[in-house]
Amino acid sequence: MLELLEQVGYYPEPISFAKTYRKTLTDPHFLVRVALAEDGKIVGMASLSLRWQLGLGGLLACLDELAVAPGFKGAERVLLQATVGKARSLGARRVVTKANEGTPPPRAAQLRAAAAAAAQADSHAAA
Repeated sequence: MLELLEQVGYYPEPISFAKTYRKTLTDPHFLVRVALAEDGKIVGMASLSLRWQLGLGGLLACLDELAVAPGFKGAERVLLQATVGKARSLGARRVVTKANEGTPPPRAAQLRAAAAAAAQADSHAAA
């Protein structure tokens, strides 16, 4: 899991991350889904939180984080379907699926910029 999160821009400090992850796994208000590739490698992770909302008059589910390894776009769809389906089966009246909004992975922008620069350098070298 740490390898996947580092690939997509998280910069987890192993001990504090492990504590937070363990707490998330054991908290009944959070659901964590993991998508696996055929070879067993973890290629995606989604966390979903549940809470009661007075204005809604029921349960609100929020997709808090969605992390998918580069090259495994299909895992994103599978994770979204699984988490939304689970939220609905638990009675959620509304599911918010705007993951990572407001709190993107700390290094995600740096990784995107580096990938863009590498792609540009490759296109200049090919020309």
